[in-house]
Amino acid sequence: MADGLVITAKWKTQEVRALMEKLQGHRLHQALSVAVNDSTRQVERKAEQLTSKSLSVTARRAKKGIWIRPYSTASTLTAVIRGSGSVIPLKAYGAKQAGDGVTAKIWCGSVHHPGAFIYGGPDDDRTRDLSMGGHVFVRVGASWLSKDKRGPIRKAKGAAIAEAMAKDAISNANETYGAERLHVNVLRQLQRYTSLHKNKSTRRGSEGKFKKRT
Repeated sequence: MADGLVITAKWKTQEVRALMEKLQGHRLHQALSVAVNDSTRQVERKAEQLTSKSLSVTARRAKKGIWIRPYSTASTLTAVIRGSGSVIPLKAYGAKQAGDGVTAKIWCGSVHHPGAFIYGGPDDDRTRDLSMGGHVFVRVGASWLSKDKRGPIRKAKGAAIAEAMAKDAISNANETYGAERLHVNVLRQLQRYTSLHKNKSTRRGSEGKFKKRT
């Protein structure tokens, strides 16, 4: 799933063949495109839920890192759900100072990071709430470079949304759900577009009869 989860209409399915018998040309492609986009939005919401739970981040954070690009059009009949590859800072995983390091909840489990520490915020208070601007840092190399100079530090990183979406359990669940929703939505658009087409034909026939009488 390196390039995203692809949702596309497959021409050989029973539902699409039934749709082709009722609609032709642009109407057929338009109906399929609507079905693909409806399915993609539903899978996007499912992916947000699964990713939030698996990665141990808030639903808001997961939603921010998942989007649809491109949407389906009548010519492509394909939409893609993408996940952000940017690594989320460790502070977003409920990080807390604990003894000789920092403990954070990630991948549905608690992980201890020895030597890490919380620092930053308005007052550079090591124990302040991370929501106030602090971050989790780790030392890069030796703690001391010389007698009076500490070693460099960097922000501790967690994981990326795309990394969670690529895991087999989530990827397979999204693909299965996508196939289910596409099946339902193609049938729904079949009923909707054929109904619209039938109503228009009926109105044209009524208008023709009225003109003949007048």
